[in-house]
Amino acid sequence: MRKQLSKVCFSATTQIHSLRRIVHTSARSSSATILPLHIVHDAYSGASTTAASQRSSKYMSSRDIIQKEKLSALMEVLSCKTRSYARVWSCYVDFMNYAECDGLPLEVHQAVLRRCVPGAYTLRAWTARRMQAGQTPCIPHHFEARLKTVIRNIRATGADATLDDYHVILHQFAAAGYYTGAMQVLTELTHVCKLDPESKTFGLCLKAIAHRLSLPIYKVQRADMLADASKICRKLLKEMSARDMPLTSFNLDLVMRILKEVLDQEGFYQLMKLGYGIDLDYPDHPPLQDSSMLSPFSTAALNTTLDMLGRLGNVAKLVQTFEVLTQPLPPQASQHYSQEFDDEDDFGITNPASTEPHQTPHARPNTTSYNILLKHISRAGHATFARHYLYQAVRLDRSVDRHLRSQLYRNPHGTPAPHFGLNRGTIIPNMELMRWVGWVARQTIRRKKNDIAWYSELRDSLPSPPSEPSSHSPSSPPPGVSTALDVDLDTPSIPPESPPPEKIFNINLHLNILQKNLDELVAWYENHYEVVLSRATQRVKERLGRRVWAEKNIYLLSKNARVNVPRNAWTRMVNFKQGKTSFSGEHSGRIMRNGWVAGYKGLRAPRPQPLQFFDPSSMG
Repeated sequence: MRKQLSKVCFSATTQIHSLRRIVHTSARSSSATILPLHIVHDAYSGASTTAASQRSSKYMSSRDIIQKEKLSALMEVLSCKTRSYARVWSCYVDFMNYAECDGLPLEVHQAVLRRCVPGAYTLRAWTARRMQAGQTPCIPHHFEARLKTVIRNIRATGADATLDDYHVILHQFAAAGYYTGAMQVLTELTHVCKLDPESKTFGLCLKAIAHRLSLPIYKVQRADMLADASKICRKLLKEMSARDMPLTSFNLDLVMRILKEVLDQEGFYQLMKLGYGIDLDYPDHPPLQDSSMLSPFSTAALNTTLDMLGRLGNVAKLVQTFEVLTQPLPPQASQHYSQEFDDEDDFGITNPASTEPHQTPHARPNTTSYNILLKHISRAGHATFARHYLYQAVRLDRSVDRHLRSQLYRNPHGTPAPHFGLNRGTIIPNMELMRWVGWVARQTIRRKKNDIAWYSELRDSLPSPPSEPSSHSPSSPPPGVSTALDVDLDTPSIPPESPPPEKIFNINLHLNILQKNLDELVAWYENHYEVVLSRATQRVKERLGRRVWAEKNIYLLSKNARVNVPRNAWTRMVNFKQGKTSFSGEHSGRIMRNGWVAGYKGLRAPRPQPLQFFDPSSMG
């Protein structure tokens, strides 16, 4: 195709150079008014019409040259490596104003369809930024009219759009979360064009629904949107079942994300049994109903399962599922499972012939897994679980870093990328354990600084890597962060026997992630944690100070009893100082409500309150 188009462009270029002095190309509007679109020949006209016909043929030759020049400009834009969708669309419209729809080959229309709109990830970021800023677009997809125009021009040539052409449109609608338009495209390609949809076709429709539910939604529209999304998802599943189409691992992951957002507990539990062979009521037992086509249980599926159970508010099942699906029992433990329900078989080893070894599906947790787990546990108010898993996350962070450093010494350019790293999202949910969380944050900040210094020194001493394409770029998101658009529907399903490909460690990306986590932690600690701790400490001191001034007893941990504390002793104990104002109106500390000054050792003091708001001397 490219050779044919290049020949057309070359012939057009030679004619343009030969007649450049004769033909004057002007703007589109002036050309449209000068050049005639149709030439009508009169059979009864005499010799007086001969000159007019010659002038018309001259105008037609000029029109053909201009048309070829427009075609040359369009092909030049399409052949550029840089993506300039505005120039492609401008040249395409400019050419179509001088030619009919059949003036272009089908391949050129298809190339314009793919190049006249921005990329899916560019459109995704642009749409998300506008919606987060409260600027909801008036139309769901900004370039929908362009896509419709190109498809209309393809039909005008007498050809039909292929399934890949519709997949390009579905990719665009999925990036914007335009699931209603995706369903209209699916209806058109199945009923109008009589095309057989593939698993990828349904996956793109599911991706549009899942991505739209992850974007901001107005409260007044949320209930209707969730009901509509659930209805469309069930419709797609029924149509896939009617076509006898298997549910791939990627489509299964998207359906789970949709069921999580609509909080369909029954459908989610049933899908876990059919897709992964996991019964969430008994996660360490083999499923009662056998499924021959089980998908591999991935880390993204684990995160979706934890988020679903956390939203349902069942903390016990959340902790049970996390422990079983991340640290499964060995296959030999299945011989202790009894397949009968007699009281005599409730203990001991059953008949090995009747019990097959069963390996519970499991996945390795990442940073997002612990963030989701700690978020829902802290919201439920389980301080014991929160302390346990935060401490476990701290130890896992050090263990992963030590293992990474040992592997870098052996194979610096073939080391797998780490799967876990402590960040702000792991620490913030545990604010009920305020003082201990502050200690964890300070330790994490110190360790992050040491890690950055160590890896920076290692980067300077490493030899140059071999010339191979890296799995990550410094601008790519950190590993483990998975969204609906990150599901690659073009990748074939991986069988359960083969492990997924591991990502190779990139030291530049790792340093960027460490620096980002450090900046977020430092900003949170200085701007939020210190202020909250100071305010909470201040309120406790004021509440106990009122009891001391009223000569009531207070509990002291040092004496493990409730005792009466004198005012002077309490002042020294909590580091209060008598508020004294200088002539310039300045004071050395923060004046409290009772007129005393707090020292705030090691903490950032908030703005001072008005002087003598409450004077404790008036109570004597």
